[in-house]
Amino acid sequence: MLEILVSGGPVMIPLFLCSVIAVAVSLERVWYLVRSRVDTDDLMEDIKLSLGQGKVLEAMQLAKKSKGPVAALLSAGISYYDHDKEDIKERLEEVGKEEIYKMEKRMSLLDTIVTISPLLGLLGTVTGIINSFNVLGALEGIDQPAALSIGIAEALITTATGLIIAIPTMALYSYLSSLIDRNIAEMSKRSTELINVLGSRGEY
Repeated sequence: MLEILVSGGPVMIPLFLCSVIAVAVSLERVWYLVRSRVDTDDLMEDIKLSLGQGKVLEAMQLAKKSKGPVAALLSAGISYYDHDKEDIKERLEEVGKEEIYKMEKRMSLLDTIVTISPLLGLLGTVTGIINSFNVLGALEGIDQPAALSIGIAEALITTATGLIIAIPTMALYSYLSSLIDRNIAEMSKRSTELINVLGSRGEY
């Protein structure tokens, strides 16, 4: 690894930092989003049953025991059970924005790494080719192929490294984005259901 870093030239330093950040952020986001996945169908049915029986506290406890953005949204909505529909909607929108922010936290960093890693690789390619031409100019020929190969190696290594970082990071970014989109859609669906249930609270 150290030999590759040295062969790739100074551009390998920011590329190495990009790879470390990408791995750290990816692991943290996967842990957060996968851990927060909950069967919202069962949770919603249990909450509806409790609210239908007038057991608001029990419904609140069910929501708080569950993890994830949907459960947090339901818990916030239930806490406003004695307010009118508009107040409940406003509360749900407020909490929904907070949960979306939590889910999208650091995702922009992954997106930036996907963008700049190939560019850094390209920069290394350019500097490597420049070094190769400098060697040719200094030697006025190719009497020492080893000296010339240093610049070529720098050009190829940085390009490959930039792509190696960007491609898996892009794939993981797409996967995480799909999880976030799914959670947002589920939050929208369940908040509508909860508003309808709480809107008919006169029954309990």
